[in-house]
Amino acid sequence: MERASGKLERAQDHLPSKRKLRKKTVVDKKSGEVKRKLQFEKTPISQGEHIKGALPLRPVKAAGNSLMLNSHRKLYQVEHENVAVKAAHRAEMFAEGGVRFGLRHRKTAPYKKVAKLERAARKKSINLTYRQTLAQNPKLKSNMLSRAWQKRKIKKDYAKAAREAKKAADRAKKAGSATTKVVKALAGVVKRHPVATAVIVLIALLLFCLMSLIGAFGGMGNAGLGGILVSSYLAEDADIDIAEVSYTEWETDLLMEIANTESSRPGYDEYRYNVGDISHNPYELMAYLTVMYENFPYDAISGELRTMFDEQYALTYTPTVETRYRTVTNPETGEDEQEAYDWNVLTVTLTARSFTDVAASRLSGDQFAHYALLLQTKGNRQYVGKPFAFDWLPYVTSYYGYRVHPISGAKDLHRGIDIGIAAGTEIISAFDWLPYVTSYYGYRVHPISGAKDLHRGIDIGIAAGTEIISAQDGTVTFADYSGDYGYVVVIENEHGLVTKYAHCQTLLVSAGQPVSMGDPIATVGSTGSSTGPHLHFEVLKDGQYLNPIYFADTGSFSVGPTYGYAGAPMGDGTYAALIAEAEKYLGYPYVWGGSSPSTSFDCSGYVSWVLTQSGVKNTGRLGAQGLYNICTPVSPADARPGDLIFFTGTYSAPLPVTHVAIYVGGSPPMMLHAGNPIGYTRIDTAYWQSHFYSFGRITD
Repeated sequence: MERASGKLERAQDHLPSKRKLRKKTVVDKKSGEVKRKLQFEKTPISQGEHIKGALPLRPVKAAGNSLMLNSHRKLYQVEHENVAVKAAHRAEMFAEGGVRFGLRHRKTAPYKKVAKLERAARKKSINLTYRQTLAQNPKLKSNMLSRAWQKRKIKKDYAKAAREAKKAADRAKKAGSATTKVVKALAGVVKRHPVATAVIVLIALLLFCLMSLIGAFGGMGNAGLGGILVSSYLAEDADIDIAEVSYTEWETDLLMEIANTESSRPGYDEYRYNVGDISHNPYELMAYLTVMYENFPYDAISGELRTMFDEQYALTYTPTVETRYRTVTNPETGEDEQEAYDWNVLTVTLTARSFTDVAASRLSGDQFAHYALLLQTKGNRQYVGKPFAFDWLPYVTSYYGYRVHPISGAKDLHRGIDIGIAAGTEIISAFDWLPYVTSYYGYRVHPISGAKDLHRGIDIGIAAGTEIISAQDGTVTFADYSGDYGYVVVIENEHGLVTKYAHCQTLLVSAGQPVSMGDPIATVGSTGSSTGPHLHFEVLKDGQYLNPIYFADTGSFSVGPTYGYAGAPMGDGTYAALIAEAEKYLGYPYVWGGSSPSTSFDCSGYVSWVLTQSGVKNTGRLGAQGLYNICTPVSPADARPGDLIFFTGTYSAPLPVTHVAIYVGGSPPMMLHAGNPIGYTRIDTAYWQSHFYSFGRITD
């Protein structure tokens, strides 16, 4: 109710107003003497007054209207004699009506907004009074008829109050008006001096049309601006940055607390971990904050942000004591005996909800629509372009050369290539690098040192040698080797916008060289402090680091399953080798980021390890999206044991594929995956069916 009342007050403050001279009683604190002072006070203008215009101009406006009516009447009398005159007269009347409608709509808009907010505030106030009544009278809660009667009574009271207020307004409105007499007198002047009045009205009409056009174009501009604003992040760059950085820091602290459990809580014989995913979608975070708080300062929303974090994650430690038995030798009899002893266990449980669920529970219908729009636009705050051109090779479904025609089945010479891309996708200069991000902006556990680290860029895992392009127009200010960055290119423009491209393999530009957006500047490498080929990409504005997720173009390209001939399913013992390797780790716990038996596994780490160790394909360590990218999509009807199965939306992440498993088949259909623990799971359940994305077949 407070929020609704606040919106109403702000809207009322923006109503057209005038300054009135009023008397104010002032008491002198020293002498106690009462004095009256004149001062101007801001007073809202009623909708009727605002439409009529300023009081001194109303007689002129009335005279003009009267003259125009007289002119129309004269034209009606003669227009039947000339078709062109009639057509021009009708066109002028239509245009005049449109202009009048536009002006009236513009003038009444603030009052309509206030009326709408008044209804909303009244509804909230009724609901509050109703809930307070229930709280003060608990017996009403158990009686449906009592509750309904109470709510009806409250609504009637509010309706009565509204009627009384309207009657008071009507009485005030009926106060005499001198304007009517003035208008009648001016009408008489018009009749006595028609020529002079006609000249005055024509001049007024020209001014009126000119102002109407200006107002119409201004309204169009405001509408366009409003559309941009509603799909954009409104906060300052620094507040956007600190909100995301703070959330990642809390997640990193949580991750390190779990990792340090055995040193911080020693004395247990065994530690068991039941840990959910620690992650969030940065676009969802910023969309939520924008919808709820618009142009927020971080200090004002930090408490709410922490509350959401605590709703998303709940960490508990549960100590238990188990009785176990061991074989010991009795020193007196020399016989073996079973001896009981205590086995102390600490179970670490992290219950993790998705950020999506936490945010959705707080948004109304209209707010959720705004939230969804911001997810699509990514906030409209992209200062720089993308660092890669479109790489279409992973999406080729049919190569150049002879083939079996997919429709006729005949031998066919294919003189081109077919690229399987979602309908409507724009290919030119389109490359969506989000699925290839291996480390996001913000706090993290450093992949080499293992310490808490503030990562001021993003890492994009792309094959070595891939061409990097400039994300902006500017000048190369540095292009050389620089310690942990390895070979790095730095580009800056005259507006203080800087982009950095680190860990390059080769440099294609030199310091002082001007470049344009899209120019090749380097190739992907693994130089400096790096664990594998990737681009470390940074964006700075006026010396302040910015999250490329928000402030760089991610590319418009997106891919869904595009089915074609995927090659033969596994055979010749390959499937048997795959399953034999996969079953070695049945019962292993799920560990976020795990990729080997020594650390245990997460879903993609498990599948990557099994594919490599079984000899099916040496994939290295890939994420779920990366594994999908090296597969050929397979329709559910053509899926065979040994194919991979991919899911989407299993946790908050800005990429389509979020979970991967090995398809086993059977009846009911099963998969083998890193659940918690690793094991077999049915795929025909409601949960997995609702998150299914595609099957994929490993190809050479």
